[in-house]
Amino acid sequence: MDRAQILRARRGRGVAGDRSLGDPVTVMRLAALAFAAASLGACVVASRPLRAPAGDEAAVLLLTGGLAPPIDQIARHPWFAVRLAGETSWRYVEVGGGGVSDDPFVNEPYVDVVLHGVWRGARAERAIACLAREAPPWLRALRYRAWPGPNSNTFADVMLRRCGLRASLPATSIGKDWRGGFGAGVTSEGTGVQVETPLLGLKLGLKEGVEVHVLGLSLGLDLWPPAIILPIGPGRLGFADR
Repeated sequence: MDRAQILRARRGRGVAGDRSLGDPVTVMRLAALAFAAASLGACVVASRPLRAPAGDEAAVLLLTGGLAPPIDQIARHPWFAVRLAGETSWRYVEVGGGGVSDDPFVNEPYVDVVLHGVWRGARAERAIACLAREAPPWLRALRYRAWPGPNSNTFADVMLRRCGLRASLPATSIGKDWRGGFGAGVTSEGTGVQVETPLLGLKLGLKEGVEVHVLGLSLGLDLWPPAIILPIGPGRLGFADR
C-alpha cells in the first residue's frame, strides 16, 4: 500500500468511526434524543393538588380533562364548575357541554381530570355573574375549529381574562393562545404579555416564564416554580405549577 492509499484509509476511518461530539450532526441527534426523552417522561414533582371548597360558600373551579385515548396525553378540554353558597350541585360552563353534576371532577368522556384554579366567596360570586354575562354570547358566536382554534381552550382563556380570574391552562390545552390572525395582550395570569399568530407566538411573564408557541404547541421555561414547558402529558417537566 502506497502513501496515498494509507492517507485515504486513515481519512475514511476518521469519517466513519471517529465522529466527535462537537460534530453538528451528532449534536443535533443528541439534542433530539434528549427532547424526546424529556417529552416521554414529562412529569411534575412537589405537586400540591387543589381541592374544592365546602358547600357553605360560593365557588368557581377551573378544571381540564384529557380527551379519550390515544390523544389523552396531547389534548385537553377545560370547563368551569360553578356553585352558589348553599347549593349542593355544580353547574358546568364549557364549550359543547354544560349541565349539572354533584361531582365537578366527573365530566364524561374526559379523563385524568386536573383542578387548575379555585375561587371562593365574594370573588366567586362576581366570577359567576361574569361568566353568566360573558359566556353565552361568546359561545353563540363561536365558529369551532379543533386546531388551531378557536375551540374550548380558547373559550376558557378568554373567560379567565374577561372575568379577571388569574390562572393558566396547561401546555396541552391546544387553542388556549388563539388570537385570530394576529393578537397581542395581557396573559391570563395577569403578570405577562403575549403576541400570537396562527404559526408563531411568544409569551413572557413573571409567572408564565418564557413560552414559545409553534403551530399551537407550547414550549418554554417556567422560571418559578422551575419547569420545562412541554406539549405532552401534564404539560411540564419539573416542579408543579402551584
